[in-house]
Amino acid sequence: MAMIRMLTAILGLLVASCSAAEVRGDAAILPGSAVSEILDQCSRDSPAPGDATWRPEWQDVLKLEAELPAAVAASPERRGLVVGQLPIGWKRQYVGIVRNGERFLYGNFYPVRSGLGEDRIAEPLIICDGGPEYFGVEYDLKAGRFSHLAFNGP
Repeated sequence: MAMIRMLTAILGLLVASCSAAEVRGDAAILPGSAVSEILDQCSRDSPAPGDATWRPEWQDVLKLEAELPAAVAASPERRGLVVGQLPIGWKRQYVGIVRNGERFLYGNFYPVRSGLGEDRIAEPLIICDGGPEYFGVEYDLKAGRFSHLAFNGP
């Protein structure tokens, strides 16, 4: 009986850890349950939700962030956004999407100076308008390229 209780407790901890956001500084990996909400943006296009979700690792996030400045700088839709030291200066929220058996990493970006507090980083944020400083990206991990990049409207 004690073994069953211990296994139940361990299973409960595993489920809880998979369902909570993991925050590091200005970035958070959100649970799969956040995908549908974070993709429901009101002033920019978002990629399709996919067939399933997966839990990204921080090395996946670092790969996306290393490629991000060049992708944003090359986009004509950035409308004068100064890329600078991107992603420094932005809060970032990440979710994992599976589409046709392939893994994608979606990032939701908004400026640190936006006034949205630290307590909001662990929940999916939908920000209407705000201009190009608010944007979303989808990164195809296998191909090593961005498959979707969209900026908020004015």
